Amino acid sequence: MIPEQLLRAMVARIHSFPELNGCLIGFQGNNHSRVLHPGFSATPNSARVIVVIEEAVFDDAAIVEEMQRWANSASGSPPNSPNPSVVTNRSRLGPELIGAGLSCGLTVVSAIGVIGGAAAEVPTGGASTFLVVASWVGLTTGAIQCANGLVRLGAIAANPDGATLTEWDNNRAYTRTIFVVDAIGVATGVASLPFAARNLFAVLARQRSFVARGLSIEALRRLNRAERLRVIGELMEEAGRTPEGRAALIAAAREAEIGVQAIQSTTGLSVRHANTMVRIISDETTRRLSSSLRDVIGGMTGIAGSGTPASATGSASGSVNWVINLIDGQAPPL
Repeated sequence: MIPEQLLRAMVARIHSFPELNGCLIGFQGNNHSRVLHPGFSATPNSARVIVVIEEAVFDDAAIVEEMQRWANSASGSPPNSPNPSVVTNRSRLGPELIGAGLSCGLTVVSAIGVIGGAAAEVPTGGASTFLVVASWVGLTTGAIQCANGLVRLGAIAANPDGATLTEWDNNRAYTRTIFVVDAIGVATGVASLPFAARNLFAVLARQRSFVARGLSIEALRRLNRAERLRVIGELMEEAGRTPEGRAALIAAAREAEIGVQAIQSTTGLSVRHANTMVRIISDETTRRLSSSLRDVIGGMTGIAGSGTPASATGSASGSVNWVINLIDGQAPPL
Protein backbone atom coordinates (compact mmCIF):
# COMPACT_ATOMS: atom_id res chain seq x y z
CA MET A 1 0.00 0.00 0.00
CA ILE A 2 1.29 3.47 -0.89
CA PRO A 3 2.13 5.47 2.29
CA GLU A 4 0.18 8.68 2.95
CA GLN A 5 3.35 10.77 2.93
CA LEU A 6 4.21 9.50 -0.55
CA LEU A 7 0.68 10.22 -1.74
CA ARG A 8 0.95 13.82 -0.51
CA ALA A 9 4.27 14.16 -2.28
CA MET A 10 2.71 12.80 -5.49
CA VAL A 11 -0.12 15.34 -5.25
CA ALA A 12 2.34 18.23 -4.86
CA ARG A 13 4.42 16.91 -7.76
CA ILE A 14 1.37 16.62 -10.06
CA HIS A 15 0.30 20.18 -9.24
CA SER A 16 3.81 21.46 -9.98
CA PHE A 17 3.14 20.95 -13.71
CA PRO A 18 1.42 24.04 -15.23
CA GLU A 19 -0.95 21.93 -17.30
CA LEU A 20 -2.05 20.04 -14.17
CA ASN A 21 -1.96 22.93 -11.73
CA GLY A 22 -5.08 23.00 -9.55
CA CYS A 23 -6.65 19.85 -10.98
CA LEU A 24 -8.69 17.33 -8.98
CA ILE A 25 -6.66 14.27 -7.95
CA GLY A 26 -8.19 10.92 -7.00
CA PHE A 27 -6.80 7.63 -5.78
CA GLN A 28 -7.84 4.08 -6.59
CA GLY A 29 -6.28 1.26 -4.62
CA ASN A 30 -6.66 -1.23 -1.80
CA ASN A 31 -10.21 -1.93 -2.98
CA HIS A 32 -11.49 1.61 -2.43
CA SER A 33 -11.48 5.04 -4.07
CA ARG A 34 -11.09 8.49 -2.55
CA VAL A 35 -10.23 12.07 -3.40
CA LEU A 36 -6.66 13.05 -2.57
CA HIS A 37 -7.11 16.70 -3.54
CA PRO A 38 -10.37 18.49 -4.50
CA GLY A 39 -8.53 20.90 -6.79
CA PHE A 40 -8.26 24.67 -6.63
CA SER A 41 -11.60 26.14 -7.66
CA ALA A 42 -9.98 29.35 -8.90
CA THR A 43 -7.91 27.57 -11.57
CA PRO A 44 -9.23 26.49 -15.00
CA ASN A 45 -7.85 22.95 -14.56
CA SER A 46 -10.14 22.29 -11.58
CA ALA A 47 -13.13 21.88 -13.91
CA ARG A 48 -11.51 20.24 -16.92
CA VAL A 49 -8.66 18.02 -15.68
CA ILE A 50 -8.82 15.02 -13.37
CA VAL A 51 -5.84 12.85 -12.44
CA VAL A 52 -6.35 9.40 -10.94
CA ILE A 53 -3.53 7.59 -9.19
CA GLU A 54 -4.11 3.88 -9.37
CA GLU A 55 -2.27 1.42 -7.18
CA ALA A 56 -1.78 -1.85 -9.06
CA VAL A 57 -0.56 -5.05 -7.43
CA PHE A 58 1.06 -7.70 -9.66
CA ASP A 59 1.88 -11.21 -8.51
CA ASP A 60 3.45 -12.21 -11.82
CA ALA A 61 7.22 -11.86 -11.53
CA ALA A 62 7.57 -11.45 -15.30
CA ILE A 63 5.16 -8.49 -15.33
CA VAL A 64 6.96 -6.85 -12.41
CA GLU A 65 10.31 -7.29 -14.15
CA GLU A 66 8.92 -5.84 -17.38
CA MET A 67 7.54 -2.78 -15.58
CA GLN A 68 10.84 -2.20 -13.80
CA ARG A 69 12.66 -2.44 -17.12
CA TRP A 70 10.24 0.03 -18.69
CA ALA A 71 10.62 2.46 -15.77
CA ASN A 72 14.40 2.37 -16.10
CA SER A 73 14.39 2.71 -19.89
CA ALA A 74 15.01 5.93 -21.84
CA SER A 75 11.28 6.51 -22.14
CA GLY A 76 10.86 6.20 -18.39
CA SER A 77 13.22 7.24 -15.63
CA PRO A 78 16.93 6.81 -16.46
CA PRO A 79 18.63 4.64 -13.82
CA ASN A 80 21.27 7.22 -12.91
CA SER A 81 19.18 10.40 -12.97
CA PRO A 82 17.46 11.45 -9.77
CA ASN A 83 13.71 11.94 -9.86
CA PRO A 84 12.50 15.45 -9.11
CA SER A 85 11.95 15.59 -5.37
CA VAL A 86 9.01 17.28 -3.74
CA VAL A 87 9.95 20.41 -1.80
CA THR A 88 8.74 19.84 1.75
CA ASN A 89 7.65 22.59 4.12
CA ARG A 90 10.57 21.81 6.42
CA SER A 91 13.14 22.50 3.70
CA ARG A 92 11.77 26.03 3.23
CA LEU A 93 11.93 27.05 6.88
CA GLY A 94 15.09 29.18 6.59
CA PRO A 95 13.98 31.41 3.68
CA GLU A 96 10.48 31.74 5.13
CA LEU A 97 11.89 32.86 8.48
CA ILE A 98 13.97 35.50 6.70
CA GLY A 99 11.02 36.60 4.59
CA ALA A 100 8.61 36.88 7.51
CA GLY A 101 11.21 38.71 9.59
CA LEU A 102 11.88 41.17 6.76
CA SER A 103 8.19 41.82 6.06
CA CYS A 104 7.23 42.20 9.71
CA GLY A 105 10.29 44.33 10.46
CA LEU A 106 9.45 46.75 7.64
CA THR A 107 5.83 46.83 8.84
CA VAL A 108 7.01 47.92 12.29
CA VAL A 109 9.17 50.62 10.68
CA SER A 110 6.17 51.84 8.65
CA ALA A 111 3.97 51.86 11.74
CA ILE A 112 6.52 53.94 13.65
CA GLY A 113 6.58 56.44 10.81
CA VAL A 114 2.79 56.67 10.56
CA ILE A 115 2.11 56.79 14.29
CA GLY A 116 5.01 59.17 14.91
CA GLY A 117 3.55 61.74 12.51
CA ALA A 118 5.17 63.68 9.70
CA ALA A 119 8.66 64.20 11.01
CA ALA A 120 10.04 65.37 7.67
CA GLU A 121 9.43 68.45 5.56
CA VAL A 122 5.89 68.88 4.29
CA PRO A 123 6.00 69.33 0.50
CA THR A 124 3.87 71.91 -1.25
CA GLY A 125 0.67 71.33 -3.17
CA GLY A 126 -1.04 67.96 -3.13
CA ALA A 127 2.19 66.06 -2.50
CA SER A 128 1.65 66.16 1.26
CA THR A 129 -1.72 64.41 0.91
CA PHE A 130 -0.13 61.86 -1.40
CA LEU A 131 2.58 61.09 1.15
CA VAL A 132 0.03 60.59 3.93
CA VAL A 133 -1.97 58.20 1.74
CA ALA A 134 1.19 56.43 0.58
CA SER A 135 2.28 55.93 4.20
CA TRP A 136 -0.99 54.27 5.12
CA VAL A 137 -1.02 52.17 1.95
CA GLY A 138 2.54 51.04 2.65
CA LEU A 139 1.61 50.13 6.22
CA THR A 140 -1.45 48.16 5.05
CA THR A 141 0.39 46.20 2.35
CA GLY A 142 3.25 45.54 4.74
CA ALA A 143 0.85 44.21 7.37
CA ILE A 144 -0.71 41.85 4.81
CA GLN A 145 2.69 40.55 3.76
CA CYS A 146 3.73 40.16 7.40
CA ALA A 147 0.58 38.16 8.11
CA ASN A 148 1.22 36.06 5.02
CA GLY A 149 4.74 35.27 6.19
CA LEU A 150 3.52 34.29 9.66
CA VAL A 151 0.79 32.06 8.20
CA ARG A 152 3.36 30.31 6.02
CA LEU A 153 5.53 29.70 9.08
CA GLY A 154 2.46 28.30 10.82
CA ALA A 155 1.92 25.90 7.92
CA ILE A 156 5.49 24.68 8.27
CA ALA A 157 5.04 24.12 11.99
CA ALA A 158 1.74 22.31 11.48
CA ASN A 159 2.98 19.96 8.76
CA PRO A 160 6.77 20.08 8.34
CA ASP A 161 6.93 17.01 6.07
CA GLY A 162 4.03 18.10 3.86
CA ALA A 163 4.06 20.27 0.76
CA THR A 164 1.51 22.89 1.83
CA LEU A 165 3.60 25.84 0.68
CA THR A 166 4.16 24.27 -2.72
CA GLU A 167 0.41 23.80 -3.11
CA TRP A 168 -0.23 27.41 -2.14
CA ASP A 169 2.42 28.68 -4.52
CA ASN A 170 0.82 26.66 -7.30
CA ASN A 171 -2.55 28.27 -6.56
CA ARG A 172 -2.83 31.17 -9.00
CA ALA A 173 -5.51 32.97 -6.99
CA TYR A 174 -3.21 33.05 -3.96
CA THR A 175 -0.04 34.00 -5.88
CA ARG A 176 -1.83 36.73 -7.85
CA THR A 177 -3.27 38.25 -4.68
CA ILE A 178 0.10 38.39 -2.95
CA PHE A 179 1.70 39.67 -6.16
CA VAL A 180 -0.78 42.57 -6.35
CA VAL A 181 -0.30 43.42 -2.67
CA ASP A 182 3.48 43.47 -3.09
CA ALA A 183 3.27 45.46 -6.33
CA ILE A 184 1.15 48.14 -4.65
CA GLY A 185 3.58 48.32 -1.74
CA VAL A 186 6.58 48.59 -4.06
CA ALA A 187 4.85 51.25 -6.19
CA THR A 188 4.10 53.46 -3.17
CA GLY A 189 7.64 52.92 -1.88
CA VAL A 190 9.19 53.93 -5.21
CA ALA A 191 6.92 56.99 -5.46
CA SER A 192 7.70 58.08 -1.88
CA LEU A 193 11.45 57.47 -2.03
CA PRO A 194 12.35 60.77 -3.80
CA PHE A 195 10.50 62.75 -1.12
CA ALA A 196 12.21 60.78 1.65
CA ALA A 197 15.62 61.38 0.04
CA ARG A 198 14.91 65.10 -0.33
CA ASN A 199 13.83 65.29 3.31
CA LEU A 200 17.03 63.58 4.37
CA PHE A 201 19.21 66.03 2.45
CA ALA A 202 17.24 68.98 3.87
CA VAL A 203 17.71 67.79 7.45
CA LEU A 204 21.39 67.09 6.83
CA ALA A 205 21.84 70.63 5.49
CA ARG A 206 20.25 72.12 8.61
CA GLN A 207 22.29 69.81 10.82
CA ARG A 208 25.49 71.11 9.21
CA SER A 209 24.25 74.70 9.56
CA PHE A 210 23.43 74.12 13.21
CA VAL A 211 26.84 72.61 13.96
CA ALA A 212 28.61 75.39 12.03
CA ARG A 213 27.14 78.03 14.35
CA GLY A 214 29.12 76.55 17.25
CA LEU A 215 26.60 77.62 19.88
CA SER A 216 28.38 76.39 22.97
CA ILE A 217 27.63 77.83 26.39
CA GLU A 218 30.73 80.03 26.08
CA ALA A 219 29.61 81.31 22.67
CA LEU A 220 26.19 82.16 24.05
CA ARG A 221 27.72 84.09 26.93
CA ARG A 222 29.61 86.28 24.43
CA LEU A 223 26.30 87.35 22.88
CA ASN A 224 23.98 89.90 24.44
CA ARG A 225 20.37 89.04 25.20
CA ALA A 226 19.04 90.46 21.92
CA GLU A 227 21.62 88.56 19.86
CA ARG A 228 20.82 85.34 21.66
CA LEU A 229 17.12 85.87 20.95
CA ARG A 230 17.82 86.48 17.25
CA VAL A 231 20.00 83.37 16.92
CA ILE A 232 17.50 81.15 18.73
CA GLY A 233 14.70 82.58 16.60
CA GLU A 234 16.60 81.69 13.42
CA LEU A 235 17.20 78.16 14.70
CA MET A 236 13.54 77.80 15.65
CA GLU A 237 12.52 78.93 12.18
CA GLU A 238 14.81 76.39 10.52
CA ALA A 239 13.96 73.48 12.81
CA GLY A 240 10.20 74.11 12.95
CA ARG A 241 9.28 74.30 9.29
CA THR A 242 6.34 71.95 9.77
CA PRO A 243 3.42 72.46 12.16
CA GLU A 244 4.34 69.15 13.80
CA GLY A 245 7.96 70.23 14.20
CA ARG A 246 7.07 73.64 15.63
CA ALA A 247 4.61 72.05 18.06
CA ALA A 248 7.30 69.60 19.20
CA LEU A 249 9.74 72.46 19.88
CA ILE A 250 7.17 74.48 21.82
CA ALA A 251 6.14 71.45 23.87
CA ALA A 252 9.77 70.68 24.70
CA ALA A 253 10.37 74.31 25.67
CA ARG A 254 7.37 74.31 28.00
CA GLU A 255 8.54 71.06 29.55
CA ALA A 256 11.85 72.80 30.24
CA GLU A 257 9.86 75.62 31.86
CA ILE A 258 10.59 78.10 29.08
CA GLY A 259 7.36 79.82 28.12
CA VAL A 260 6.46 81.32 24.75
CA GLN A 261 6.76 84.80 26.25
CA ALA A 262 10.39 84.14 27.12
CA ILE A 263 11.15 83.05 23.54
CA GLN A 264 9.29 86.05 22.08
CA SER A 265 10.56 88.54 24.68
CA THR A 266 11.64 91.92 23.38
CA THR A 267 14.42 92.10 25.94
CA GLY A 268 16.08 88.87 24.81
CA LEU A 269 16.99 85.50 26.24
CA SER A 270 19.12 84.65 29.21
CA VAL A 271 22.16 82.41 28.75
CA ARG A 272 20.43 79.59 30.60
CA HIS A 273 17.28 79.75 28.49
CA ALA A 274 19.27 80.10 25.27
CA ASN A 275 21.43 77.10 26.14
CA THR A 276 18.32 75.03 26.93
CA MET A 277 16.75 76.00 23.60
CA VAL A 278 19.93 75.03 21.73
CA ARG A 279 19.74 71.60 23.34
CA ILE A 280 16.03 71.24 22.51
CA ILE A 281 16.57 72.25 18.87
CA SER A 282 19.55 69.90 18.61
CA ASP A 283 17.50 66.99 19.93
CA GLU A 284 14.64 67.75 17.54
CA THR A 285 17.01 67.98 14.57
CA THR A 286 18.57 64.65 15.54
CA ARG A 287 15.10 63.09 15.77
CA ARG A 288 14.22 64.35 12.32
CA LEU A 289 17.50 63.03 10.95
CA SER A 290 16.89 59.55 12.32
CA SER A 291 13.31 59.63 11.01
CA SER A 292 14.43 60.61 7.52
CA LEU A 293 17.12 57.92 7.54
CA ARG A 294 14.52 55.37 8.64
CA ASP A 295 12.22 56.31 5.75
CA VAL A 296 14.99 56.10 3.13
CA ILE A 297 16.51 52.86 4.42
CA GLY A 298 13.09 51.27 4.95
CA GLY A 299 11.94 52.17 1.43
CA MET A 300 15.10 50.87 -0.23
CA THR A 301 15.08 47.68 1.87
CA GLY A 302 11.47 46.93 0.93
CA ILE A 303 12.19 47.31 -2.78
CA ALA A 304 15.37 45.23 -2.51
CA GLY A 305 13.56 42.51 -0.56
CA SER A 306 10.90 42.27 -3.26
CA GLY A 307 13.67 41.74 -5.79
CA THR A 308 15.29 38.80 -4.02
CA PRO A 309 14.55 35.21 -5.13
CA ALA A 310 12.07 33.15 -3.13
CA SER A 311 14.80 30.60 -2.45
CA ALA A 312 16.56 33.22 -0.32
CA THR A 313 13.77 35.24 1.32
CA GLY A 314 10.63 33.13 0.98
CA SER A 315 7.45 35.21 1.13
CA ALA A 316 9.37 38.52 0.96
CA SER A 317 10.19 37.83 -2.68
CA GLY A 318 7.69 39.62 -4.88
CA SER A 319 6.88 41.72 -7.89
CA VAL A 320 10.38 43.17 -8.41
CA ASN A 321 11.84 39.67 -8.58
CA TRP A 322 9.12 38.72 -11.08
CA VAL A 323 10.06 41.70 -13.27
CA ILE A 324 13.73 40.72 -13.08
CA ASN A 325 12.86 37.19 -14.20
CA LEU A 326 10.59 38.60 -16.90
CA ILE A 327 13.52 40.53 -18.33
CA ASP A 328 15.56 37.34 -18.28
CA GLY A 329 12.71 35.46 -19.90
CA GLN A 330 12.19 33.21 -16.87
CA ALA A 331 9.17 34.76 -15.18
CA PRO A 332 6.41 32.27 -14.31
CA PRO A 333 2.87 33.00 -15.59
CA LEU A 334 0.62 34.90 -13.24
